[in-house]
Amino acid sequence: MTTNGPDIERAALIIVDMQNDFVHSDGAFAHRAKENPEAEIDMEFLGSTVAPIKRLAGAFRDAGRPVVYIAHVVKPDYSDAAFPYWRRPQPKGNRTFITEGTWGAEVIDELARQEGEHLVVKKGYGGFGQTRLDTILRNQDINTCVVTGVTTAVCVSTTIRGGVEHNYRMILASDATAEVHRDAHAAELKTMARVFADVKTTDEVIEMLGQID
Repeated sequence: MTTNGPDIERAALIIVDMQNDFVHSDGAFAHRAKENPEAEIDMEFLGSTVAPIKRLAGAFRDAGRPVVYIAHVVKPDYSDAAFPYWRRPQPKGNRTFITEGTWGAEVIDELARQEGEHLVVKKGYGGFGQTRLDTILRNQDINTCVVTGVTTAVCVSTTIRGGVEHNYRMILASDATAEVHRDAHAAELKTMARVFADVKTTDEVIEMLGQID
């Protein structure tokens, strides 16, 4: 049994913010990318996370390990938002952004939850911030989190840092996470690897799962 690093036998897969508004071609990020090309939002890169996350989810399920979803969802008036929403461009027209009850706030169809899998709703950037994520993991004897999703330097990073503060062993799946800018992704991976998490590829994580007796 691993004692000084990640313990794949007691690991859960964490899928962060894989919602329509973040990664779908008709979501809020995609509309912003089209309307504000100067923002240089890399939708192709964000969308590239779907296939590896799907592979990881299948591998975790096959290994009998938990898959937990995190979603950023707020009230229409942002009265419960725990992030600086006033710094973000406001959606144009009648468009919404991660608003409860809307299509944009839903997890994309390609990564739909299976029966019994948890969906943890957060109001800020981190999956552990004032949510029931820690309770869900501890009740399943989890000590290691494999974190995937978007975006690397914001919600993924904040979730990993929160996990470290709760004494979880963290793995960041490098090709199953993405940022709006590829250079920001690469820079955050360096910070994660230096301090907070083991940075692994999807193939490496699946190989680790295959070693479970």
